[in-house]
Amino acid sequence: MIRNAAILFLGIVVIVICLPAAAVSIGRPPSPRIEPEAEEEPEPAPEPESIKIRFYRTDLDEVVTMDLEEYLVGVVLAEMPSSFEMEALKAQAVAARTYTLKRSRLMGGQGCDNSPEPADICSDSTHCQAWLDPQKKAMDSSAAEADHDLARVRAAVEATAGEVIVYEGHLIEAVYHSTCGGRTESSQAIWSGGPTPYLQDLICPYCSHSPYYRRETLISYETLGEALLKDVAIPAATMAQLPLAVLEETPGGRVGILQVSESKFEGKEIRTLLGLPSTAFTWEHREDGLLFKTHGHGHGVGLCQYGADGAAASGKNYRQILSFYYPGTDIIFTK
Repeated sequence: MIRNAAILFLGIVVIVICLPAAAVSIGRPPSPRIEPEAEEEPEPAPEPESIKIRFYRTDLDEVVTMDLEEYLVGVVLAEMPSSFEMEALKAQAVAARTYTLKRSRLMGGQGCDNSPEPADICSDSTHCQAWLDPQKKAMDSSAAEADHDLARVRAAVEATAGEVIVYEGHLIEAVYHSTCGGRTESSQAIWSGGPTPYLQDLICPYCSHSPYYRRETLISYETLGEALLKDVAIPAATMAQLPLAVLEETPGGRVGILQVSESKFEGKEIRTLLGLPSTAFTWEHREDGLLFKTHGHGHGVGLCQYGADGAAASGKNYRQILSFYYPGTDIIFTK
């Protein structure tokens, strides 16, 4: 009896103490679930503003504003065969971009003085850089060929977008030419001013596949007389015995000063007067004229385009190619 009373008493105590607590727990709203804060996705970086240039199109006699990268597509189309190795096309794109910005008034350059109104550069290859309208390329070629060529050139320009060549932090004079003929030339041999550290002569083993690597040009004595007699006081009849002598060689082993009878000519002047492909020449007297044996095509300074193609075929990438032809330089992105 006493045991049953004790059990009943404990039951009452449990009910009195626990029931209110249970009621409070049931009436309390559930604790809010703490969710982890969602990470905000970073906003995409804004695309850099494209660089615009004022471009004098000599074919239209008009200055147009053009996106730099789009302009470069036309330059590479005009300046280098699109069949060249892709790494050579990339090297050409970077050199052409650097050449353009070096002259751009936006970058502190002098611009182009060949234009009737302010411009950065023109399409005259003898003054600035050659340029080919991609649309004209499409009209002059089959559709498949034009599409293929344009696709390769665009790929080269896009793969190197914004890249330029600098020396000690400054844009270089990224000059280039077709074929050096085995040895490039120093800048001071062609243009006034002192030597440029990254434009010195060097041995090039890569351009022997160029059609201009070695050439022979026979120039008749009559043609020689017409080109030189206005400056050389000798009768045309004696042109077959015309005395020529190299008085001075350039650092690159080309003709610096040529003596013709009693007169002296710079090698680059003789090249222009006689229409020779380069100033790297020797000659032989023949019965019907002088046989000139030339090495290369162009002024020979800086990037050798056929050399770039040969270097790429040997496994060099465009950065290695540019470092070879412009020693001591770096490639950076324009800001």
